[in-house]
Amino acid sequence: MLENEKQLVKDAVHDHQAFGVLYDFYFDKIYGYVFKRCGKREIAEDIVSETFTKVFCGLKNFNPRKGSFKSWVYKIATNNLIDYYRKELKNTKVDIEDITEPAEIKQTTEEYLMSLEDKKKVMQIIQKMSGRYQQVVNLKYFAELSNQEIAETMHISANNVGVLLYRALNKFKSLHK
Repeated sequence: MLENEKQLVKDAVHDHQAFGVLYDFYFDKIYGYVFKRCGKREIAEDIVSETFTKVFCGLKNFNPRKGSFKSWVYKIATNNLIDYYRKELKNTKVDIEDITEPAEIKQTTEEYLMSLEDKKKVMQIIQKMSGRYQQVVNLKYFAELSNQEIAETMHISANNVGVLLYRALNKFKSLHK
């Protein structure tokens, strides 16, 4: 965590240098999160750029009582990714010949999710899930946030995060069969 983050966030509303410190601190983290999700440098750059533009424009409305700055930035990035994949799925056609039967899987759902090599296929499955399931999976496995950070991002309890993750992973498993 950034040492004086709360003060930097307050200052960044009027001070571009303070925003620059926040940007420099979070850029690599957000870029890595987005890139892991989409796998394409140009797309990741566009999404990250859009994320920080929204962060900069929305700073005056950021309320630290509703969650941490980190959670808020990841929430914006996640929403931008969801928007990108919604647009992408509308333009994607799947050839029935490309669909294969999965081998029998004897590992946990989490291991299975992370071991799938075809990110596009994973994203297509995740997009079939409800918005809340998508968000909790994205924040846990792609942003690597803790349950408490996810709770702040989603404005729910940490216990509710655990329940949502359990249900989302079961849904993922059932959609992949």
